[in-house]
Amino acid sequence: MLRKTLAAAVAPLLALGLAGCDRAGGGTLKIGYFQGAVAGPDAVVAGNADLAKKVPAKIELRPIDSGVAGLAQLRAGAFPAVSAVGNPPVVGAFASGTDIQVVFVESLDESGLAVNAEVKAPAELKKVGVLVGSTLDFQLRGWLKSQNLAGKVQVASFASEAAEAAAWKAGKIDAVYISQAFLLDLKKHGANVLVSAADIAKLGYAAVNSLAVTSAYAKKNPDIVQQLVCQVSRAQEVVKGPQADTYITAATKYLGVKPADAIPATKDYPYVPKAEETAWLQGPDGTSATGRLAKNFKLTAEFLVTQGRAKAVPSDAEIAAHIDPGFWAKAQRGGCK
Repeated sequence: MLRKTLAAAVAPLLALGLAGCDRAGGGTLKIGYFQGAVAGPDAVVAGNADLAKKVPAKIELRPIDSGVAGLAQLRAGAFPAVSAVGNPPVVGAFASGTDIQVVFVESLDESGLAVNAEVKAPAELKKVGVLVGSTLDFQLRGWLKSQNLAGKVQVASFASEAAEAAAWKAGKIDAVYISQAFLLDLKKHGANVLVSAADIAKLGYAAVNSLAVTSAYAKKNPDIVQQLVCQVSRAQEVVKGPQADTYITAATKYLGVKPADAIPATKDYPYVPKAEETAWLQGPDGTSATGRLAKNFKLTAEFLVTQGRAKAVPSDAEIAAHIDPGFWAKAQRGGCK
């Protein structure tokens, strides 16, 4: 749930149809994605013809405001794929019966607890805003628990990060736990960062953003999903390479921000290194049940149950069934164009 729109007015449906001659028979692939300062791999693929043409389908990007909302749209049939959606929305979705599989782990959140000038220490917090049911919510509550502040600090739930940022600017709340795209803006308005996502991840509450598709779509269109995984991985590499400015600039047409803002934000974003991808999707025994993501999903499910957002913690087998390492494994065996 990393890239959220910085300008609520920028929310048109954006479509891409590049190099159609290389996409015979693939039809259209609609993907739910986030706008904001960080160029997600979805936007980088869609915005650059050399990447987009290798996916045998016409890509259409559909803006979403949150992972929870995006997965609700997926379940309703608006699109079969979502990008950069965090662990709580994903786990909450499949725990409630949504047909979804994670096929690639994209990034770890680069978020932070933005506070006003009066807050110097955790014990001074009074009211913190957060995107309800999100990865940020998961991390914030885990951190509050670690600080013995659960139940002592009021957590205000918001339907969008834009709304919570506005509440903080208006002085209605003294802190927000918010993603990097908004954090950069809040710093310009005097916010200080009390604790970061990286700090909280060390406590066991990692915020993981993934590419997920419905299993029905993956079964029917394995070649499309395969090349989507390949090009998303490639996109995360090129935005760190010597041509990063060019690739990121081309992606900004989908982000609602200027290249001058997107380029530094994207270059610094913590995408999962290629060398670490396999360990997230599967463990030493080659199964998804023992991978880092499955373990993270288990902890996430426990959080959702305590919040009343899931009825029960899924079994290890049920969690593993919603993680498909096969596309990434094939990519490592030469399955990319």
